[in-house]
Amino acid sequence: MRKVFVIAFFVGLALFAFILSKGVQEKEEGRLLILSGNIEVTEIDVGFKIPGRVERVFFSEGERVSTGQTLACLESTELRHALEQSRINLEEAKIRLSELRSGARPQEIEQATANVLAIEAELERLRKDYERALRLLREGAVSASYFDSIKGAYEAKQALLKGAREQLNLIKEGPREEEIRIAEKRFEQARVSVRLAEDRLKDAFLRSPCEGVILRRNVEEGEIVTAFTPIFTIGDLGRPWVKVYVPEEKMGLLKLGQRALISVDSFKGKFYEGSVSYISKEAEFTPKTVQTKEERVKLVFAVKVSVRNENEELKPGMPADVKIILDGR
Repeated sequence: MRKVFVIAFFVGLALFAFILSKGVQEKEEGRLLILSGNIEVTEIDVGFKIPGRVERVFFSEGERVSTGQTLACLESTELRHALEQSRINLEEAKIRLSELRSGARPQEIEQATANVLAIEAELERLRKDYERALRLLREGAVSASYFDSIKGAYEAKQALLKGAREQLNLIKEGPREEEIRIAEKRFEQARVSVRLAEDRLKDAFLRSPCEGVILRRNVEEGEIVTAFTPIFTIGDLGRPWVKVYVPEEKMGLLKLGQRALISVDSFKGKFYEGSVSYISKEAEFTPKTVQTKEERVKLVFAVKVSVRNENEELKPGMPADVKIILDGR
């Protein structure tokens, strides 16, 4: 009889412990919202801004890249030649503008003055020939054709002297404001052309816009690509998230910033810290109008849970379980 009593006592104690543990477990699970999803990361497609032939590709899938690192480059021989010519044009425009702003040099004035004096001396000789020929024509000693030739040479030299004197005056006065303004505009146009040529040459080198891992490499060396063709897809593994879907009746339990624990099959027993970073305001995969209560309870809302991935163990596409702690942050 006593033995039966002892057995009954222990059975009752075990039953009590089971009920107590079950109550604790139910209470604990009641504090959590358990969901499933997949690890996702921010993916950035990068490509050249200009078309061309791919000359070099420096990275492959799975390799890490840093911000500003050169990922690939196009053939750039023509672009380099264009830049060189633009710089030559800029230098010529700069020299021309400087000359106009400085005005005539003393040597130019001296040369123009000497030219006028030389023409004046030659004109004086032709004047004497003209007067002598005119006298001889009146005396009948020379023909009219001879006189006309002397007269033509004399008048041509007069016109030449007039042009030389005008040129000397222009040199002394210096360039007009209109000429300087035109030269300034040409200089600015040349500078813009150099900047554009420099930019185009830079665009022949594809650089990483962020730090991350090459998820996809889409081209090989030698291929012809158009502008903005995705050459690489870069993933930011430092800031992944899990996208889960929460039933409508559970939405009232969620708040931004709530703490979460994330686990994946690849690292059993390990939990990654996270938090609720986004809650959709609209249901997904449902019609716009809901007619019945049965349909309304099927509505789900997208929720993002950001995850700390310090060792970059989590990779895109990994299935993940998410436990959102409902009564804490």
